[in-house]
Amino acid sequence: MNQRQLEAFHAVMVSGSVTAAAERLHLSQPAISRLIADLERSVAFRLFERVKGSPLRATPEAESFHQEVERSFLGIQGLTRVANDIRNACTGNLRIACLPALATGFLPEVIRDFLAVFPGVRINLQSRSSTTVRQWVAAQQFDLGFATPSDHTPGLRTELFLSLTGVCVLPPQHRLRRKDVITPEDLRGDAFISLALEDPTRAKIDRIFDDAGVERDLRIETQYAMTIGGFVMRGVGCSILNPLSAREFVPHGVIVKPFVPEVLFEYILCMPEHRLPSRIATAFIESLRTAKARLIEPGPPGIAPAERVSAPLRPRVPKKRTRTSSKRIST
Repeated sequence: MNQRQLEAFHAVMVSGSVTAAAERLHLSQPAISRLIADLERSVAFRLFERVKGSPLRATPEAESFHQEVERSFLGIQGLTRVANDIRNACTGNLRIACLPALATGFLPEVIRDFLAVFPGVRINLQSRSSTTVRQWVAAQQFDLGFATPSDHTPGLRTELFLSLTGVCVLPPQHRLRRKDVITPEDLRGDAFISLALEDPTRAKIDRIFDDAGVERDLRIETQYAMTIGGFVMRGVGCSILNPLSAREFVPHGVIVKPFVPEVLFEYILCMPEHRLPSRIATAFIESLRTAKARLIEPGPPGIAPAERVSAPLRPRVPKKRTRTSSKRIST
């Protein structure tokens, strides 16, 4: 018994004749008759009554046998559909771990556009600290992750995905709201909401103010950019944020201004080192790169047009003439 014999049998049972089965399978009538005869020898019972001048008539044994054959064909059709969906990235699960800075604005926009093209995909998005994101992806619990850069993590493959120029965020109606560019001197003595010490950008910002000889009133330290935005929105103080998080608070009255010297907020894309990305993950990464390219175009403050470089993307604010040196701070 082989697949071709079963196909011929199924075609005859469904179409009702050898002629119709031959047309259905694009075979000759003798070829169909030969396949049926071979199948009868294999199963050791008659499948059709053959009366000269009359159409084939299925035996009761053929009817019973065909029920199982039909189930197998439905199963194969289901497997074919699943294979097609996997090949075309139409269905499946995608697990993403992301730090909050990208999980509240940028990534939801990318996922929305991705699901418009691949509506059958289910996405599990978990927002955690960068340390947890790196650990989860290295352990292959997630397909993709977004985090701040760090020393090498075993089991993790990374690339610098975004490098964005930080912006100054001010409470509504702040005294500096009419300034084009904010400098460290402008913030002398102001209440300041700072990133936590474990954030790699915190050291960059502290160094800027130390080099400028400006003392801030460090009112609050907190881990997440969105928490900082919430404090600024409520008038507790000002801060330096990545522009993607900052723009989420503009509708709530937060004032966003370019800041010099330049401070970079960097984010990595990480994947399990010892596992190839699925077709769905590969398609999603392409969506990410498309969304990243759009950041080069004119947009909110802090995401101004940038020179096109292969990697990484470094959106920059236009240069302004100020007394403060536009020294670049990086780690």
